[in-house]
Amino acid sequence: MSKNLCPRCMESLDNVPGAFCPNCGKKIGEAVSVQHQLPPFTILQGKYMVGEVMGEGGFGITYVGYDLNLEMKLAIKEFYPNGYATRESASTTQISLYEGSAKATVEKWRDSFIKEARALGKCQGLPGVVGVRDYFQENNTAYIVMEYCEGKTLKSYADDAGGRLDPSWLLSALEPVMAALAQVHANGIIHNTTNVNIGTFFRLPSFRIASVFFGFLSFGNYTFFFIIP
Repeated sequence: MSKNLCPRCMESLDNVPGAFCPNCGKKIGEAVSVQHQLPPFTILQGKYMVGEVMGEGGFGITYVGYDLNLEMKLAIKEFYPNGYATRESASTTQISLYEGSAKATVEKWRDSFIKEARALGKCQGLPGVVGVRDYFQENNTAYIVMEYCEGKTLKSYADDAGGRLDPSWLLSALEPVMAALAQVHANGIIHNTTNVNIGTFFRLPSFRIASVFFGFLSFGNYTFFFIIP
């Protein structure tokens, strides 16, 4: 099962004239990946196509993805403990631990990653929350599949507006974020407070705000969205 998609934006390239994706401008046929990252067009669970890397931290890699069954763009987060694991992506999608790595510790982190996915899944349906669509284990690691949101950081939006945002609009927009965050805390998920800042809030094209928190729990590198009407 495959589709002719751009690995950067996941838009169809069928019947596209020229050498570049008309949606994002990426050169068609150019799919570059770093050695330890999954190559673009890798298929997970027989239905999720992996695209380019959106971001990477100490314990995870986030890829743009595509659900081949539902024909839907997604975000796919892979548990990858940098400094403890490696992968020769030219020959395998499996990750392996370095010699001498604390295997028990890494397995504990991976188990916590999976538990967090389950906890985030319980947040589905909360007002203002875009949560987990799926989670699974493959390639000797674990994955979380989440809804994909387009947008730019609130910091970038403020910069474009001359460095100032209307205080009344900002307070009214952020109030639902705080209410949603309180419900997330009630589900046992504690984020890294240093990552709740103007650089992790996203304003969507629909003029709603999404907050993206990286670093849930002390070991993690998860992505979480709060959508504000």
